[in-house]
Amino acid sequence: MGSEPVALKSLALATAGLAAVEGLARWVIAQGWIGPLAAIGLGRILGLVWMAFIISRGPHGWRRIGLGRGTWAAGLKRGLLWSAGFGSLAVIGYWLLQMAGLDPLRIIRPGPTVQASGPALLFLVGGLIAPTAEEFYFRGLMFGYCRRWGFWPALFLSTVVFAFLHTGAPAAYVPQVVGGLVFAVSYEIEKNLLVPILIHTLGNSAIFALSYL
Repeated sequence: MGSEPVALKSLALATAGLAAVEGLARWVIAQGWIGPLAAIGLGRILGLVWMAFIISRGPHGWRRIGLGRGTWAAGLKRGLLWSAGFGSLAVIGYWLLQMAGLDPLRIIRPGPTVQASGPALLFLVGGLIAPTAEEFYFRGLMFGYCRRWGFWPALFLSTVVFAFLHTGAPAAYVPQVVGGLVFAVSYEIEKNLLVPILIHTLGNSAIFALSYL
């Protein structure tokens, strides 16, 4: 992550483009041309391409989000370590909730409409494409823009917006908030967007695997 905050123009352009893509995806779904999950996947890919273009053309390019030359190996290593640590804590939390008579999977498992798309598409879109796109926007761009006001405001604002835009039952906002905090903290510490991307993608994939089991 670069020392300079993300420019307002970069965040505004990314937001406008993503809003247009999301609107197009919803329209395609309403027309019944393709399934909801496939439409979401295509929309996220378009969003990723748009954000990649904005980031590459902005000040400092890919170095702004910690993905410059020679950073990928370190990002992969640190991302796997963070994922292992976060996963261990999640397992402990899961068993504690089970012992208290609660079923965490009732909150976090995908809905029947999403699961009906099949495991391959679910893991591709929900486990890889969507979380990667979300990290580019919420951490790479939004957190990067809000960082001009300090770490804590950036952490709070990016996490609140991230959780708010994930619809679902009220209890489902808890894992979204926890995830948003972990993703932002790991990005702040490691200065490499690949770290929260790995935590997010591996975490989503683990949730999907548990829901099918």
